[in-house]
Amino acid sequence: MNAAVSALAAAATSVVVTVCSLFLSERQQRRRELRGERHQLNAKYLNPLRLHLVENHFRLSRISNHTSARGPDATMLVIDDPADVSAKDAAWFTGAGYALMSSVYLTACLFAHLKKVREDFPYLRLSATDDTRLAALLLRVQRGFRYQEGVYYVTQPSIGEAVWVRGDERLLTYREFCEKLQDPAWRMWNDRLIMFHLETARGEKTERTGRLLAALAQLSEFLDDCVGGGKSIESRVRAESDVPL
Repeated sequence: MNAAVSALAAAATSVVVTVCSLFLSERQQRRRELRGERHQLNAKYLNPLRLHLVENHFRLSRISNHTSARGPDATMLVIDDPADVSAKDAAWFTGAGYALMSSVYLTACLFAHLKKVREDFPYLRLSATDDTRLAALLLRVQRGFRYQEGVYYVTQPSIGEAVWVRGDERLLTYREFCEKLQDPAWRMWNDRLIMFHLETARGEKTERTGRLLAALAQLSEFLDDCVGGGKSIESRVRAESDVPL
């Protein structure tokens, strides 16, 4: 009798242990799947912003280093007034004006992704703390561009919207962007952005440049932690430190 009871108890224990193990295994598997889904969603919405943060930080830091060490960056100072841009032909945009206008283009693309991430907040899978942190860091970048009569806060999303092709869900190409700038009415909305880069290339408003570089780096580091894949800015500097602007 005792042997039978012991056998039944052992069998029951085995069943309970097996069921619990299966339950825990399924639960762990579901947690892994949820983490993977969260990572994929965050990467989908945050990686494009991450890319353009690195592009802008790299350009601005190169220009800032140049002006600090050698004075105004002549490769950028190819016009006196933003209105001059609309009179330029394609050869100028791909030649003498490339350094300036490609920098303007990359910042317009950054504005587009800053706007898009704000719109995509409901789809992100962040903790409440990270959600609040992301909003604060986005605002810090926008304030960095606005500081000292830079690119005004409310025009930044307008510039970003103008380079986003609705329906195709893509950014304007550099060629498309330059062709639109040849229209004075369209270009006028980008005049402050063009002037921002001219002022930076002259070595003016260095406090603004310093604040903005810090804000771009902070947001980039935050996104590196959210999405993974290493330190984006550091990797770009190591990979392209010897590449001309």
